[in-house]
Amino acid sequence: MSGRRRTHVRRCTGPGPCMEVSVIEYTAAHELDHVPKDWKCAKHSAPDEWMTPANRQTTTVLELQPRYLHPSVFRGPEERRLLGYFWGPPGGDPTHGAVSGPGFCALADGFPPGTRLTVTATITLPDTPEDTSP
Repeated sequence: MSGRRRTHVRRCTGPGPCMEVSVIEYTAAHELDHVPKDWKCAKHSAPDEWMTPANRQTTTVLELQPRYLHPSVFRGPEERRLLGYFWGPPGGDPTHGAVSGPGFCALADGFPPGTRLTVTATITLPDTPEDTSP
């Protein structure tokens, strides 16, 4: 029988007064050993990606890269087996076989290695603010 479920609440440690929280459920205190004390919400962990009236455009690039099975004691340290090709930041760790968003979907197996996917999001504000009073 498992223990009673408890919750651990972390507040965003980003600058300024942020009310965002992270809620983690656990049954044993040791489950929280790997949980970092400092946590930032999406707005504070990637402020350049957070779109606002002042920041109305953001662009990200993903590159199709090979991903290998890590060597193990069972296969020998020099053997690297190709798992396939995955999307990831250029020079970073490729982790996604498929990426999608509003209006697009790109499966990694449909493109040659080295292909770059550039996604740009733009906010277009109206010319004049609408009156929203009743």
